[in-house]
Amino acid sequence: MRPSFAHFPITPHAVLCGLAILFAVAGCASLPPPTAELDAARQALARAEAADADQYAALEVAQARAALERAQAAMARGRDDDARHAAVAATADADLAHVLSRAATIRAEYAQQQAQILALRERLQMDAMVSRTSPLDLAPAAAASPQRLQALDADPRLNAFAQYERLQARQALAAAQAASKRERAAAEQLAERRVGIAEQAARIEAARREIDRLEREHSELLVEASRRDAERARAEAERLRMEAQVQAEEAARLRAQAEQAEAVLDTAQIDQGARVAAAREKEATLARKEAELVTGAKLPPVHKDAQGNEVFVLAGDAFGSGQAQLTAKAAASVQALGIYLKALGAGGAQVFGHTDSQGEAEANRALSQRRADAVRAALANAGVSRNRISAQGQGETVPLADNATASGRAKNRRVEIVVAD
Repeated sequence: MRPSFAHFPITPHAVLCGLAILFAVAGCASLPPPTAELDAARQALARAEAADADQYAALEVAQARAALERAQAAMARGRDDDARHAAVAATADADLAHVLSRAATIRAEYAQQQAQILALRERLQMDAMVSRTSPLDLAPAAAASPQRLQALDADPRLNAFAQYERLQARQALAAAQAASKRERAAAEQLAERRVGIAEQAARIEAARREIDRLEREHSELLVEASRRDAERARAEAERLRMEAQVQAEEAARLRAQAEQAEAVLDTAQIDQGARVAAAREKEATLARKEAELVTGAKLPPVHKDAQGNEVFVLAGDAFGSGQAQLTAKAAASVQALGIYLKALGAGGAQVFGHTDSQGEAEANRALSQRRADAVRAALANAGVSRNRISAQGQGETVPLADNATASGRAKNRRVEIVVAD
């Protein structure tokens, strides 16, 4: 079905361009000076130059500049009709240069997305993606301008796009049909350019939609690659753990034979322990990366306490002032933390809420408890077993800094999640 123009917004600029085409080829008397047509030509040329038309459509942008110069010279001599004709031609040439430049950049972006997806599929040992012809590489119809526009309207791959450009092409074709014999050649040339612009613009919009689809596929493949890397890291950690267990049993047997053999095996155990620790660290890093990719949010800042446990810290801005509801950003960060803890198989987590010393001590303790409970609930919603999480509000009793300063109070307002090793 041909798209209806009833839902397409006709802007004042669109109306102006359409009237300019009709006036330029109709040779009407008593028209106003072609100031608007010259302004439209200048704007179209500036838009083409901003799109690097000198690199991708040098001939068309040169023609547009030459036509604009002719229009300005004609207007200066009072030859308004000649100025109007030249200005309309300059606008069409500039519009054509603009779409050709956009087509070149979109074609490069399309090829880059395909190459990235192909590389990821090869890495994941997946079947090659189904090859699709880029909309920019579709061959135009080999026919006259009216038939080419009809073919564009009938093409189900393209007829939903470039409504504005197709409207301009229809106006140009209508103006060519109404033109006098003396003006018909120029009008038909203008119509041909407008049809070419509509074809390119439709292909660009269709290619842009394909690029959006490729970007979604690329993101999904990145998540899959991260998941597989995490699985391999977990398998490697388990293999090393089994190796360590076997070596420990062998060490116990050899220890009974001689102290010298025991010393040698102790060295081997230390080395193996370092390898296991490195593998676990790699597993944790990949699990963190996977959690952040899935949620699109960063885990909270983390450090280790004296016992070697990971301590994740949510700053005071994770909640509204005096509130116990996580902000959207903090909720996403806690969700990422929950996914990380579940993937890592952590033993358990303790959530501690803290406040500064302003206000009543009991009110601070109650607020810190509500905030700790909110973080515990968010971790449970992310998949961590609720019975593995405890929550305790400690109010103002465990400050990190001096409550006498604003910066010190800001550091003291926090929620800490301590993850048992």
